[in-house]
Amino acid sequence: MTKPITPVRPAGMEIIFLYQCPHCGREVTLIAPTRPAMAQCDSCRKTFPIVPVDDRALRYFKIMLAGGKAAIDPDFL
Repeated sequence: MTKPITPVRPAGMEIIFLYQCPHCGREVTLIAPTRPAMAQCDSCRKTFPIVPVDDRALRYFKIMLAGGKAAIDPDFL
């Protein structure tokens, strides 16, 4: 008989942002884009420029949540 696998805790965290495609309206998911770039819609395949997010705000969230460790549901532990 095999031993049950213990649930795994987060090893880190990333913050995703949703950008609406100006061509078809679909939400395009990007992981914390901190520089101006072109995004490609996965539905219509057209590209569009995006406004980057503030790197300082991202670092703040990661520090405050201890890289994801502080976001663990305390009732689960």
